[in-house]
Amino acid sequence: MTKYNPLFKQQVLEFYLQHNKNRSLTRKQFHLNRQALHRWIIRFNHFGINDLTILNLKQIYSTEFKLTVIQAVKNGHYSIGNTSILVYPTLG
Repeated sequence: MTKYNPLFKQQVLEFYLQHNKNRSLTRKQFHLNRQALHRWIIRFNHFGINDLTILNLKQIYSTEFKLTVIQAVKNGHYSIGNTSILVYPTLG
């Protein structure tokens, strides 16, 4: 079970956008830690609001896909943390 439901995440992001993308104010308003809000903002920026729904967490990735992700990290396109958010966006 996830700690935050998609409706709550949507409310947080709407507040964030309505208040000029003020992360500090948003964290205080909803009593969030920095990392949770950061993950939601990254996912929202890359995938949109619909990505906040909870999906089946069991994913199977091909060898080719895994190598593509590793190469993207090696080339400096993503950090390890951001890659895990982008590749596995339902966490958090």
